[in-house]
Amino acid sequence: MVAYQHPAGLNPLQRLRQAGNVLRGTSRATNPAWYRSALELDLQLHLRVDGNRLDSFVFDRRSGQWSAGPVLDDALATDLTLVPAFAAELIGFAQKAGADAAGVILHIADEFATSELKPELDNPGALAELRGTIENDPKSILDDSSVSASESSWRLVPYPASGSEAIATTVCISRQWSGFLDEVRKFGEEKNFPLITRAVSAPLVCLLALPDLKTGELIRPLIAVLPYPRFTLLAFFNEHGDLRLLRTLQHRGQRRPTNLRHAASTTAAALELSEPEVFLFTIGEQADPQLAADLQLVFPAASIHEIDWSGTPYHAGSTGSGCPEPMIATALATASESPLGSSHTFTVLRGDGWATQDFLPVAKDAFEVYPSRGEMKLLRSARYARLGFAAVALLALSWTGLQLIDMIRKPEWAFDAKTAQSQQQRIAHLSTGRARIDHWDNLLEDRSKAWASMELLGGLFPDKSGFLVKSFNHTIRTDSAPGQARVGFVREWKITGLAREEALERLAILNTRDGMSSIFTGIATLTGNTSFRTDLPNRSLVVNVRTLENGSFRPGPVDDMSQRDESSYPFSFDLTIQQRFASADLMALLSAKAP
Repeated sequence: MVAYQHPAGLNPLQRLRQAGNVLRGTSRATNPAWYRSALELDLQLHLRVDGNRLDSFVFDRRSGQWSAGPVLDDALATDLTLVPAFAAELIGFAQKAGADAAGVILHIADEFATSELKPELDNPGALAELRGTIENDPKSILDDSSVSASESSWRLVPYPASGSEAIATTVCISRQWSGFLDEVRKFGEEKNFPLITRAVSAPLVCLLALPDLKTGELIRPLIAVLPYPRFTLLAFFNEHGDLRLLRTLQHRGQRRPTNLRHAASTTAAALELSEPEVFLFTIGEQADPQLAADLQLVFPAASIHEIDWSGTPYHAGSTGSGCPEPMIATALATASESPLGSSHTFTVLRGDGWATQDFLPVAKDAFEVYPSRGEMKLLRSARYARLGFAAVALLALSWTGLQLIDMIRKPEWAFDAKTAQSQQQRIAHLSTGRARIDHWDNLLEDRSKAWASMELLGGLFPDKSGFLVKSFNHTIRTDSAPGQARVGFVREWKITGLAREEALERLAILNTRDGMSSIFTGIATLTGNTSFRTDLPNRSLVVNVRTLENGSFRPGPVDDMSQRDESSYPFSFDLTIQQRFASADLMALLSAKAP
């Protein structure tokens, strides 16, 4: 077998030469099976490992028939020297059956662990991006810094139910079978026969059968219990059939989980799933009666449904075992018409491929070595396109020549250098003039006008609001900043006057930054004077109100007193407003002289 190199380490000519070798030396241009999923191929070998045994089943999609597969040794996962003999036997079987490829689907049923996403990742719209990120960089999105991408593989499973605390969870599977699948693919490449692999989680695939088991209307929440030899999976669904939570109970050497009753009842209570229906899957040779008994102690006996696969499309008798996952995986194209099958959860789990994700895919570097299907088609058709390319090149040269002739005929071709110099001088003169205009425009910026300040006075103290203004002083000064191109400045208003009791509340509002900012914003909107805007980052506003008793106050009926009578106001006040403009503000003064 030719050892192909990654295109990143080759120059364009070497890449083209290697692609040509792939075109001539392999069937990738003529056999589309190289680029298809293992579950789409006509001949499929389904391997199922649950920690106790390794089963194999052969499925012929053309006839829809199942048959027992070859007897395999569990040592295939660790002793890779056994893989070539296994792969050679599979190729021989496929060729005898008239298939041009074979799919190897590994159903992993001996491990299932969930991990939580980081709490800040709560955007459902980012699921597609997170789905790709967790394959390449799981540490960046998992709420666990001890994960090792070289030892385990993570995939995302969404929680579509509204009200879920998290948008998804992650399922972790070790890479102990990764070497086996890599060797199978390599043997197929050596023999130029597509052996396409896929490693799926058996519990996730098995959950897809639930809509065919629950065919009635959705009235109550659902709990699916999937017991495997080493763990038991609990899947909680709300009354709309949407997934709320996946929880795994490890057996830790026991036949069944010791905390099944407690875990099922407390989790259902925490998710507020009242009176749920419980579907107890029978997976394996025989059902464990103790599981049903444990569940009946927590939930009413009428709510417990023990699954009998003989009444479903996934009858175990056709595969010779009690393992329905292979048949479920091959029936994904046929969606259930039950109400549960139409729920959002099962629509996305089936339609978007969440339940059949490949946990042990081809490594990215190995995948990128070979050209894509489109590139192979292009290379194959390139031999017929050489004349076309030559014609296009001739037309391009002709067009370039005509364009060159047309360019020479234009007056610009004989452009005089002296003319260019005069134009440059004119541009420099115009640039100087523009700089001078910009300088004076900056100096004449509307920073402080009397009429705008009078509008401010009216905005601070509306008519008949209980105020008598005695003095209004407005000043403006620059901030000294030697060496800076722009200089900031400070505007200050000092207002003194008298106030009645009904005006004290407004004085309290004016003594806050938010209250004064709203007044300035109103003045900016009313007058169009942008210097009163307070929402810009280089401006600050400071307000100080001091209230004292009016020594000349004489109590009496307010209605009988004139608004100009100072003795009718029990309080006096001093209001100071400072607005500071930093040197980075657009209204800052240019410190340089005019050009």
